[in-house]
Parts: sequence; structure tokens; C-alpha cells
Amino acid sequence: MMHIGHLADSLGYTHGLKPSQWTALRYFAGATSAQRTVSAFADFHATTRGAASQMVEVLVNKELLVRVPVPEDRRVMQLHPTAKAQELLRHDPLKEFAGVIADLPITDQCHLAETLSDLLRGLLAKRQTV
Repeated sequence: MMHIGHLADSLGYTHGLKPSQWTALRYFAGATSAQRTVSAFADFHATTRGAASQMVEVLVNKELLVRVPVPEDRRVMQLHPTAKAQELLRHDPLKEFAGVIADLPITDQCHLAETLSDLLRGLLAKRQTV
């Protein structure tokens, strides 16, 4: 399982990005307006606000995210993917990984989804007790 994770992660070193930067791009591309903040991303990514802020800064400097003030509260900045980011996401390296899963028989896909969901729930429960 760790080998599969390592292989999937290594796919993310492409187009000048690291896997964690791809994760951030995917997050902001799929997030609702309310979720497009550093704090919401930090919660999703289970990291500190400082680490999330540094990640966002890198993506802003690469012109992949743009900060947009919220009209109702100018202290809040939303982060939106740029056209350059949208183009990169069309070539998301995880599409290869997803394609391998899609090639499995549907019953295997369902069993895999159930097993991974159980594993994730178990790991999250253990994490909360630590």
C-alpha cells in the first residue's frame, strides 16, 4: 500500500509543481466560494495556517492562484485558480492513477472504494484519540 502511495505521489512531480501543490490546485478548483480561503484549505489539508499560507503564496507567485477580496468583508481573501491553473489541471497527473482504477472491473472498484473508506475512517478516528 505504501508503494502504491509512493508511486501515485511521484506522479505529482510534473509541470514544475510538487504533489502538495497539485493537491492545493485541485482543492481550490473544486471548492465553493466559502471554502476558497487559506483557513479552509489548512483544515482540509490537516496542516497549520502558516504552512497553508506558504503553499498559497507559492501558487500565487507561479500565477496559478489569484487573491480576490470578499466584497462583504474585505479582510477575507478568496483564492481562485487562474486560467493557467485550469490549463494545468487538464493535465492533472492523477488522471493516470484514476484511469488505472477505472480500468478495474466495477465490482473491484466498489470493493476498493469501500475498503479505502473504512481505512480512512479508522485512521481518522485513531488520529483524534492521539
